[in-house]
Amino acid sequence: MSAQVNGFGDSVATASAAGRTIPFDYAFRFEGTNNELKGQPGLVHNSTVEISIEAAFTAVSIGYGVVPKVEPITFGLPPVSEGTIFNRTIAELILSLTKALDELEFVNRIGKVGPRTAAVMKDGLRLNPQFADRLLTGGFEGDEQILGQAFQAVGAPPERVAFKYALFDQGSGREFQSEPILNIAGLGSSDGKRPFRYFARPIEFAPRSTIRLQITEVSAFKGELHVSLHGYKTLGIPGTPTAPGHIRRRVTR
Repeated sequence: MSAQVNGFGDSVATASAAGRTIPFDYAFRFEGTNNELKGQPGLVHNSTVEISIEAAFTAVSIGYGVVPKVEPITFGLPPVSEGTIFNRTIAELILSLTKALDELEFVNRIGKVGPRTAAVMKDGLRLNPQFADRLLTGGFEGDEQILGQAFQAVGAPPERVAFKYALFDQGSGREFQSEPILNIAGLGSSDGKRPFRYFARPIEFAPRSTIRLQITEVSAFKGELHVSLHGYKTLGIPGTPTAPGHIRRRVTR
């Protein structure tokens, strides 16, 4: 099989044993209520995949992608007898957002905004697209409903996702890093510019071995995370169902 070359000019995909090789990826999915990224720095998630019995797997590179979770948070300002939204203060806006996120206890108890309010102020907010034209032209005087839904919180964009990852071979106990690696340092950004990297040397996993990927959240990003190990399977290795001369026995009842 001809060698493939990565961005650094090194050979990356040569079979280590005689046999037929087929391209294959193993995927880790961090999704669903219990395992998706929740925007809580320090929160740890684990996902495992088991290498099938039919063949060994050689991982050549690792990549990832994210799907943001959109949770529209609509809030507004208390009604006024005259003026427009441009007459209001930032303190009124933050207080209204705090109420919408049910974090008044932080203001009343310690005199600071809550973590969700702080995240929105960092990530951004915008005029409610449904009423933006009327809000900007001043055509909402007396309409308390529009004023009460004037703004929307903007979720953290995908390029702002940050997490640490660590890869383990649970069968052999091997760790493939000295400590968890920040995704930007190890994988690149999720905007498509460099959302993957080649391993310095391909990693071979034996049939039936279990690979564990540990993710530690760093940013306030919420959503799904998908990580893939890119590589190939080597068929025909002795001791596997694809080995030459292997007899498959049918179980009868």
